[in-house]
Amino acid sequence: MMFGSGSSGYDSRPLPLVYTRIEGPGADILDVARVLRHLRLEEADVDAAERSLIEGAIATAHQHLDGRTGILGRALLTQTWEAVTDRPTWAVLGARSGVGFMLELPPIQAVTKVEYLMGGEYVVMPSDTWRSLPRPGARVAVLSSAWPATDNDPAAWRLTFRAGYGTAADVPAPIISAMLLAIADLFDNRDGKVQANLVDNPTIARLLAPYSAIGV
Repeated sequence: MMFGSGSSGYDSRPLPLVYTRIEGPGADILDVARVLRHLRLEEADVDAAERSLIEGAIATAHQHLDGRTGILGRALLTQTWEAVTDRPTWAVLGARSGVGFMLELPPIQAVTKVEYLMGGEYVVMPSDTWRSLPRPGARVAVLSSAWPATDNDPAAWRLTFRAGYGTAADVPAPIISAMLLAIADLFDNRDGKVQANLVDNPTIARLLAPYSAIGV
């Protein structure tokens, strides 16, 4: 018999998962040398202020695209995330089938841990009692035939997973090209460009469109 948080049933509607990045990629996708080549600038011709500006533009472009709050709604470099919610959801697979959780931060490399709250402490579910299943839209469903009872808590379930393409070399070329264009735009218009309008350039928007999980 299966149980939800403090009840014997499951909500038929998808429950919102709250995502938290617990380990970032630790680096930017692009380095200054690569950007300088794109800008057709020589290292010797760039002063400290311009270098600082370029480094800031790299970080801004990366943050604008990456992670749950980025405009792509996906992870770029490998990073580790947690997602919490109060109970599994019925009909995860559609047509009233499947009980579990749907993770939506592509590309997901692996679900590494599933935990539930019992007596105020998180308990790790054995890995042979649940499975992850790729779903359309680069999502991943986490399923089990017997989810245990838990405390009645908004974060009664905690899932840990790795997401991202891998290293910078694994990030799709159109995303890299869009970042280089955005960085050049920031550098060339450094007196007035802000993060909110980084994708005003239609070429950038076209490059990113195939990778947008939440819309550019």
